Amino acid sequence: MLLDSLDFGDRLLSLVRTAMPLDGCCFYRVMEGRHIVEHRIQELSPFWLEKYSDYYWRHDPLHPSRMTDPHVRVRTIGRADRTKSTFTREYLTGFLAPQKTMYQTELYFRHRSRIVAGASLLRSNNRCSFSEHELRLLEQLVDFSGGGPEPSPIESHESAAEDARPNPWLDSILLTAKERQIAGLMARALSNKEIGQHLGIALPTVKTHVGRVLEKCGETNRLAFLHRFLKTEAEVIPSFNRDEGL
Repeated sequence: MLLDSLDFGDRLLSLVRTAMPLDGCCFYRVMEGRHIVEHRIQELSPFWLEKYSDYYWRHDPLHPSRMTDPHVRVRTIGRADRTKSTFTREYLTGFLAPQKTMYQTELYFRHRSRIVAGASLLRSNNRCSFSEHELRLLEQLVDFSGGGPEPSPIESHESAAEDARPNPWLDSILLTAKERQIAGLMARALSNKEIGQHLGIALPTVKTHVGRVLEKCGETNRLAFLHRFLKTEAEVIPSFNRDEGL
């Protein structure tokens, strides 16, 4: 897909800037679904980028780690969202407002369900918020690049099993059908609550299955499981290396 290109971020930002008015933008790669690395910024201050990396990412409602819905391509916030939560208000008033950019739209590029890159598009206070037409255009751009979501959501236990990414380590372990479903969702870094919502099962049941999966995999916690899964995943799914931004 186009996203694999080393200069994809620069070309993306140039294309978006010709399609709609922006007062700043940033492209970045995402490691392990949550760690933002290799920023490419245009018309943004490195000072505020450092502020974001040191503190404000914790309050950013559009941060990739908060996008648990695997079908989200685009999200936007603006001055009208200041009343939504304390975190959102602090992000808007402490980070966006001082830069005079009170409108932000985020693009999420995925490999299967996992976010592997993103882009922040900012607009100043004296411009209008992003229109519905612009947001639809951005969604189409994400899809065209090959970074869009999977064709359909998880609708059943069977489709959940199909959604699990192939992995030589996990495939070698004797898991029941249900444990395989749970392991596949664990590999997408979903929480126990989110797994329960996807599969329509109670939280205690999820915890029991997760415990059995970890025991059979020989791991003591979810982080160790995810680390090993991502490490062995590269054997069958090409992934970005550090020279490519991750």
